[in-house]
Amino acid sequence: MAGQSFTFLRWKYSNYFELVEEREKGIVVKCRLCVGEKLLSTAKNTTSNLKKHLHAKHSTTEMDEKEPNDTCTPPQAKQQKLDFSSPSPGKTISSTELNKLVAAFIVEEMQPLSTVEAPTFRNIISKISVTGKRTGGVLPDRKTFTNFLDNAYMEMETDLKKTFADLEYVSTTADLWTAQNKCFLGITVHWIDPASLHRQKAAIACRRFRGRHTYDAIAAEIEQIHSSFALCGKITATVTDNGANFVKAFRMFQADDDEAENNEDEVIFTALHEVLRDDSETSERYILPPHHRCASHTLTLICTNDVVKFLTAEELCALCEHDVTVVLD
Repeated sequence: MAGQSFTFLRWKYSNYFELVEEREKGIVVKCRLCVGEKLLSTAKNTTSNLKKHLHAKHSTTEMDEKEPNDTCTPPQAKQQKLDFSSPSPGKTISSTELNKLVAAFIVEEMQPLSTVEAPTFRNIISKISVTGKRTGGVLPDRKTFTNFLDNAYMEMETDLKKTFADLEYVSTTADLWTAQNKCFLGITVHWIDPASLHRQKAAIACRRFRGRHTYDAIAAEIEQIHSSFALCGKITATVTDNGANFVKAFRMFQADDDEAENNEDEVIFTALHEVLRDDSETSERYILPPHHRCASHTLTLICTNDVVKFLTAEELCALCEHDVTVVLD
């Protein structure tokens, strides 16, 4: 049969077909690329039908020509298949590294700390190979893990302060929002790395804001956060939205550069009783950096307020002109 179907066997793409039956005037083959039992017939002395099948059904498949002396090489899959077999054990990690990975998951995904005590989560962690332990990773209880997070936060805060100490200029953003009937204040810092000239950023505050959202309370919180990271004097500007209390806080407590330059070499005498007097009007004086309003928020207000008012006014004018025309007519 191999001699009679020599034309098919020496064809460069015959490895994509399996010879099923040889008849008097032709042969029957099965396409290896088609799903199921796809049978094709062709004459013994030609492979035109098989060429048409490859062009019509498998034109997007990259074909490999078989070796000249290979008459039965099966086709090689061009797409890598997923391997669902059991993988070999990966490298082990230390318990500290495991805790850092879990801490990153808890913080970035905003999961409750009770997650570390969930049986299903601990079962997943137990499948991770940990150095020096045969039973896999074991997480500490909630209280111990909370202490681990606190220590990690202190390390991060220390590293940020060291970074800020080497910087000459930074900028900050501040925002207030309400969630679950609780108000929060968030502040971020942005700077350019002196070595790589890449932009860097860090969140330095996300805390509860208790009490009324008055301009002086906002100023006190912002100044306290800036001072805690030794940023006073380095901030070129603070960006906020167009909230009235934010705007008033920076208007009332923003340092006057011209006045500061004029009074830099002057000696100012202050009465002792004014220094010792417990007067809230004189003691609560905050210094805030220059203020920039968020351009995106400003454009949003323009589109949602001013443009709508303008279009509404134009429609009213058009209606009035129409009514006047009708009356005159």
